[in-house]
Amino acid sequence: MKRIFVIDDERYTLDFFEALLMDDEDIVVYKYDSPLKALNDIDKIYPDLVITDILMPEMDGLGVLEFIVKNYPDITVILITAYASIEKAVEAIKKGAFDFITKPFEDLEEVTVRIKKALENSQLKTELKTLQENIKEVYGIENIVAKSKQMLDILSLIKKIARINSNVLITGESGTGKELIARAIHSLSDRKSNRFLPVNCAAIPENLYESLFFGYEKGAFTGAYTNKKGYFEEANGGTIFLDEIAETSLNFQAKLLRVIQERTIKRLGSSDIINVDIRIIAATNKNLKEEVAKGNFREDLYYRLNVINIEVPPLRERKEDIPYLVEYFMKKYSKEFSKDIKKISSEFYKFCYEYEWPGNVRELENIIERCVALEDGEVLTDKYLPNELSQIKTKEVKPYKLAKEEFEKEYIKNLLMITGNSMSEAAKLAGIDISTLHRKVQKYFKK
Repeated sequence: MKRIFVIDDERYTLDFFEALLMDDEDIVVYKYDSPLKALNDIDKIYPDLVITDILMPEMDGLGVLEFIVKNYPDITVILITAYASIEKAVEAIKKGAFDFITKPFEDLEEVTVRIKKALENSQLKTELKTLQENIKEVYGIENIVAKSKQMLDILSLIKKIARINSNVLITGESGTGKELIARAIHSLSDRKSNRFLPVNCAAIPENLYESLFFGYEKGAFTGAYTNKKGYFEEANGGTIFLDEIAETSLNFQAKLLRVIQERTIKRLGSSDIINVDIRIIAATNKNLKEEVAKGNFREDLYYRLNVINIEVPPLRERKEDIPYLVEYFMKKYSKEFSKDIKKISSEFYKFCYEYEWPGNVRELENIIERCVALEDGEVLTDKYLPNELSQIKTKEVKPYKLAKEEFEKEYIKNLLMITGNSMSEAAKLAGIDISTLHRKVQKYFKK
């Protein structure tokens, strides 16, 4: 149901809009002869559209507009004006009004069309607001689960660098969350209302790099039937995330370096120079210094990209984050799969601590998604772990005393073999007293 406020000190105008829209069952009209009363009701009713006269004694329409634009930017406003005050209507458009309607209302169809378009604009604003909130919910810095010192330091760095335009190089193993960090930087930056464009460089064939990144003009090559923007143009005003940057060719690296230096591009088949305003965030799971030494990566590009470096540690080096990640993903997938899982078993936590997570956070998330999907009870257990991991889970952890004795026995056995069973040589090689060695040999081998 669409809600419309009509504000005017003239009764005729209020009744006109009510009569005009009364046949539309999806619209409710609220009439106000007092602008202050209407503004006071916004929080309670929250209209999709406000139609207000400009000239009113209590408060003029421009004042109503300014209040709404400042405090409720997703509400659409139409101004009503007489022919004599068109200049004020134009001023209102500049200040944020969607449209204006002139009195007297002679063309009813035109008035109706303007209202419908304003409601469509309001719907678009609502959808955009929802989308932005969803993006923040998924990609905001709040959703980077961090309790370890390493990750808290990274979050602190993200906040420091988000609002500057320096290039960033994010390094770390696959699955550590490099793209999530890049998105968090973008979401906190002044570019957040513009596009974040992720590009997997490893997935692009060499012969397509130029057309995909720089775009092309119609007729530039066989199959170029229309003009097309490249990635750099699409990301203009925003952020481009170049994942797996180490997989690019030296030829493309030279072109990327020129874009960074000159902030301009040319489409294939065109001589026109296009200015681009983009922030570049690159990521790799390789050591770029080593790639430079091998001749696989341009040194000058490396320094251009590595203005600010963020090294993301593997999950095995920040195990204090694991219980929080487990709980976060359990809640996420419980909600997604409509499950009623309330707890996580100690056995599941134990497995998560002992496993080394070669696939890092991505592997952890995938395993929890699987276990939640298959779990029928209220407790997330380890019974649905993949077969290859359940074998790791069931490995016996020996008591320290027993493990130590097994090590000593094997160590002394190898020591005597090396020294040809010479007790004195074996004791000397091991750096222990010969009497100690005799006691251990007696203990392990002469029962």
